[in-house]
Amino acid sequence: MAIEVLRRIRGRILSWPSLALPALIVAAGLIMTGAGGYQIEQGRMARERLRFDGVVDQANDAVASRLDTYMAVLRAGAGLFAASKDVSLAEFRAFANRVELTRRYPGIQGIGYSARVLPGEADDLIARMHAEGATDFKLQNPDGEVHAIVFLEPADLRNAVAQGFNMHRFPVRREAMDRARDTGAPALSGKVELVQEVDRDKQGGFLLYEPVYRDGAVPAAVAERREALQGFVYAPFRAGDLLKSVLPSARRAGLDYAVYDGAPSTATLLYHSSGSFLGQNSLAATRKLDIAGRTWTLLYHARDGYEQGSDAGLTWAFLGTGTLVSLLVGFITWRQVSARLAAEREIVARIAAEAHQKLLLDELNHRVKNTLATVQSIAAQSLRHGTDVNSVRDSFEARLIALSQAHNLLTRDNWRGASLAELVRSELLPYGGANGERIGAAGEEVWLAPSTAVALGMAFHELATNAVKYGSLSGPDGRIDVSWTVTEGGSGRQLRIVWRESGGPVVAKPERRGFGSRVIVGGLAHQLDGVVDLAFAPTGVVCTIVFRLPPAGAEEQMLPLGSAA
Repeated sequence: MAIEVLRRIRGRILSWPSLALPALIVAAGLIMTGAGGYQIEQGRMARERLRFDGVVDQANDAVASRLDTYMAVLRAGAGLFAASKDVSLAEFRAFANRVELTRRYPGIQGIGYSARVLPGEADDLIARMHAEGATDFKLQNPDGEVHAIVFLEPADLRNAVAQGFNMHRFPVRREAMDRARDTGAPALSGKVELVQEVDRDKQGGFLLYEPVYRDGAVPAAVAERREALQGFVYAPFRAGDLLKSVLPSARRAGLDYAVYDGAPSTATLLYHSSGSFLGQNSLAATRKLDIAGRTWTLLYHARDGYEQGSDAGLTWAFLGTGTLVSLLVGFITWRQVSARLAAEREIVARIAAEAHQKLLLDELNHRVKNTLATVQSIAAQSLRHGTDVNSVRDSFEARLIALSQAHNLLTRDNWRGASLAELVRSELLPYGGANGERIGAAGEEVWLAPSTAVALGMAFHELATNAVKYGSLSGPDGRIDVSWTVTEGGSGRQLRIVWRESGGPVVAKPERRGFGSRVIVGGLAHQLDGVVDLAFAPTGVVCTIVFRLPPAGAEEQMLPLGSAA
């Protein structure tokens, strides 16, 4: 199990070179794609910001331009009063109708004239207005300095409620009126609630004033302007109506906006296009607008549905294409590297197979020579100790069969070696009885080198032959037990094999050693570089063989021919 795990790990390690270069190429491609995508996105965002700022600036300029237009209309109205010392209601209405306020200047609530009413002039003003047809005219809030609205066109329901209204009484309006009076220039008021707000849909409002002086000219000194002030041509505005008419393109382009009179706060909010800024879009801008002595703050914010440029999907297209190309190049590289490594492995395997084949041929040549020498030795010994032709032939054939048994085991495993247990069973199988009851073999799994297997096979054959002739197997009740153990020592692994005979006739030590004994004691000890002890105990022969084994796992390193390919 452990060896199989190690082989798998080795296989994965060997596959790393085929993955390293493709992975490096893919990683480099993805990094370059990411960097390129980042640059493209930064450039796209910069262009989007420029486009957004262009839309914002265009909207801001539209507000400023519209208010400049309104101031021009008020100057025209002031010119009417400068050209005529006594402008009647009919003349002012004709002027307002001629400039076509509702068609040409959407968003304006109207255009009017507020007269300065000096002490003692109120009754004359009321009588004059009644005479001109404004029978419902009266002064509203006539406290302090009075500036009453006498003309206001168009004469609709909203504007009708403002007739006679004293605007100077209220601080925000008064500040703008005094500023216009002292500067001789148009003045914009702060946020107010117009007196025209007569329904539930109330909006923040503001007023624009143009001063009118007696004799038409603007006096040079402030004191003279205060003395010569006649009144104001003015325009009231509902902020929502005005800004919706000025900035419809901003809404269509996906922008929300809010307009504040001064610093942004709830108290200074003139109008908000959507009530609040919603969505996750990061495009936002703040603009300041100086109008007739007041500073407006305009906040712009792109909604989630903001119309982006035609290159909005360019970054994702680049990232997708770059990723696909990187993976494709990495795949092609992997195929090429894999093919090259496979070719190299095939070459290496072929070289290894040829080297292994040569090694096998050399080994075969060596083993044939050794086998022939062994056969020659067996023949010589058989002839020397034989009493007749038949005995020589039987002894010679039996020893050749023992030799072939060991060779069969080795050939089956491509001469890598043989199992000790299989070697014992193959050599002693003919002597085991009907059911193998006369032979016992016990021990752990041990793998023997080829030369060791041949030597032990010959030794087991000689011991079995002697047991059949003179030992335990010569009687009906005798048996042979072969056991072995492997121990670890300072010099490495050591194998101890014990051949023990029992149940046979009483054993006596022979007066001389035959060929079998010399093969067992002398030849085996020399071939195994170990110790062989052959004891002739009365109860049966005991042969002990002790020698060193190669390191554990060494036999697994010997591969059969062709396995490298």
